Amino acid sequence: MSRVANTFKKLLKARVTTGLITILPIYVTWVVVRFLFELMRDSSQWVVYGVLDGGWVKYMPEFLGIAWEGIHGEQLQNPAIQWTIGIASVFLTVGLLYGVGLFAAHFLGRRVIDMMERILDRVPLVKTVYRSCKKILVTFGGEQETNFQRVALVPFPEPNCRSIGFVTATARDVKSGDELCTCFIATTPNPTTGFVFVVRRSDLIELDWSVEDAIKVVMSGGILAPPTINFDREKTWGDLQATVAQSLGADFPHGSPAVVGAGKS
Repeated sequence: MSRVANTFKKLLKARVTTGLITILPIYVTWVVVRFLFELMRDSSQWVVYGVLDGGWVKYMPEFLGIAWEGIHGEQLQNPAIQWTIGIASVFLTVGLLYGVGLFAAHFLGRRVIDMMERILDRVPLVKTVYRSCKKILVTFGGEQETNFQRVALVPFPEPNCRSIGFVTATARDVKSGDELCTCFIATTPNPTTGFVFVVRRSDLIELDWSVEDAIKVVMSGGILAPPTINFDREKTWGDLQATVAQSLGADFPHGSPAVVGAGKS
């Protein structure tokens, strides 16, 4: 009897876990989509209501000849009207965001935004919140490809261990002329903080991952890592240079990465 009970418990646990894994992502996606929809709807809904109820008609010039009594009372409570208002509000918000983005991309718009940011930088609490939010949105927004050029494995915290890094810029060593890379190594599960290293490009193992895929791996603690990763040091440019140097009798310095900064990015 106990054997049957144990089998039933294991089966029940397996089925409940499978059901939870199936339903939970759908539920979380629904909650996020609903939150974004309501946020965008509420941002412009007052404008749509102002047009529908006819309250704004009195502000129109008389020569336009607009006569609109509006929709009032129970008519506004119609489910079809409510859905129409919500969808129209979302499209209006998208249009307003596009207009703001178009203005911000213009020379005059950038000047206005720069002036506004200089004013905000003088307010102690406001500047911290504003700058932090902007950094996070820029990191995960459309400009991340320009900030993070490519993904690579960085020899950290020791040469035989590799950390996922984002190459942000390149430079040249003054003495040797070697190509150097500045790499940002994000922390788990918050990828907006981490360490900045200067590494010889020859010491990096460059991956064919996209920036988005690498961020997912970091945030998931490695759970979403691909099944295969190039971890073969013999395929790095550093080892190829060392092989050529030995054959030519030259001495190529091959050191560990230098830490130039740590903390929040």
